[in-house]
Amino acid sequence: MIKKPTTISRRDFGKQAAAATLITSTAGMTASAYDRIIGSNDRIRLGGIGPGDRGAGRLAAARKLGAEIVALADVNKGMLDRALKMIGQPVEKTYVDYKDLLALKDLDGVIIATPDHLHHQTLIDSVRAGKDVYIEKPLTRTIEEGADIVAQVKKSKQIVQVGNQRRSGEHFKKAREIVASGGIGEIRFVRIWDFRYRPVDPYIKRSKDQSLFREDLIDWPRFLGKAPKRPFDAKRASGWRWYWDYAGGLMTDIGPHWLDVAMWITGCEGPISVACNGGKYQNMDWETPDNVHAILDCGTFAIVFMVQFMNGQEYDGGAFYGIDGSIVQENQRGLMVRYDNKRREVESWKITDEGTPHMQNFLDCMRSRQQPNSPVELANRVLVGAHLANESFRSDRRVHWDPVNWKRK
Repeated sequence: MIKKPTTISRRDFGKQAAAATLITSTAGMTASAYDRIIGSNDRIRLGGIGPGDRGAGRLAAARKLGAEIVALADVNKGMLDRALKMIGQPVEKTYVDYKDLLALKDLDGVIIATPDHLHHQTLIDSVRAGKDVYIEKPLTRTIEEGADIVAQVKKSKQIVQVGNQRRSGEHFKKAREIVASGGIGEIRFVRIWDFRYRPVDPYIKRSKDQSLFREDLIDWPRFLGKAPKRPFDAKRASGWRWYWDYAGGLMTDIGPHWLDVAMWITGCEGPISVACNGGKYQNMDWETPDNVHAILDCGTFAIVFMVQFMNGQEYDGGAFYGIDGSIVQENQRGLMVRYDNKRREVESWKITDEGTPHMQNFLDCMRSRQQPNSPVELANRVLVGAHLANESFRSDRRVHWDPVNWKRK
């Protein structure tokens, strides 16, 4: 029996939205952070920590938006050289140890895109050094890391944007407004999915690339960090997403994006239970499943998240089903579409860019000290569903959660 629904009232929903835009006070900021508050005419100086594929892309985006990329740090010299080519400019300094980069006094912020198991310590070290941070999702590798990150970021007063970029998509903002106003009635079911054609995993495949993943190019102990000690393994160095020591597979790599959308649009605080199933059917080198599906019970409605990297027929999307209608992302039309309860189209609007506005929001917030679209508190709350799904998969049982008191039942 469900004693307390996990959705919030529309009044509280509005309060949460307003709270997300509150300006962070400069009182209590570290001296270095206060000194480096950026004027409207000053160019933001950024460093990149772990600038591999995604990290180099985010650095290139920041550069196009006017930021100056001045330093990079990566334990893999091969990936470091590759990142420089992707960014399209030389930088002042490069490092193996990211702490050397953080010691730079004239650095305003960093973009962190390390493997997931290094996120926790790297982020904490960065805010303690007085740097603002854009950190790629998932925010954490475990639920337990999240509370510490939230506390440390709050204490530091730094601006931290988590790379859940769908928060910056105008098309999802409109969907959220419609749902909050009762436009499709009370939500009873949300379906979210991400399907891709990748019969041969590119990360494992490229581990054979001797220009990127030779043992002499990689500081293996720094890569491992606090993870279990193992002999050098090029597959793990490249395909770390699919090994439990370093990440949570598809569920935490892809899940944060769509679970974020689902929780944001519905105003959900979190699931009360999660059940997950799946397996390895194509990529046998992985430890984590390559076809995995989670059901999140949110008290008054359910979320079903499906993800696999074998067949991309439907690519990715989300659908929100209320008692008076539906909102469905239709990628083949490039539209979000609202239907009434007789399946008649009521209205539609274009799917817009998310990544560029998300980075712009981070840079704007570095100047204004306003909270960004995806602060750590929200990203941490969203991610719990993905972590619980992995717990369910690995234990072969349903996992129960208390989203109010933030603990397992």
